[in-house]
Amino acid sequence: MTTRHSSAFLHAAQHRSAVLLERCRHDLPSAPTVQARWHARQQAAFLAWLDAGGFAQHDAAIENSGVAPLFSVPQGDSNEESKFSLLRIDDAVE
Repeated sequence: MTTRHSSAFLHAAQHRSAVLLERCRHDLPSAPTVQARWHARQQAAFLAWLDAGGFAQHDAAIENSGVAPLFSVPQGDSNEESKFSLLRIDDAVE
């Protein structure tokens, strides 16, 4: 388990504890309202996301095929970079 995954599990446990304490501090209505049901669904989805690793679950390694660039390159004039470089050189000379 990575540090990020253990951090997500720790946050999930802390969040579950905080939610439980809030429920115990306040009387719950006999019939949950629409808002309470929505909130419970959101809490369940959030906790499931944390249990899956939170943001760490999306940290897959970027593999380079050797053909495609790792980062997108703006599509523009092929001479645009050299024009910019020449302008920078001219500015530095002046």
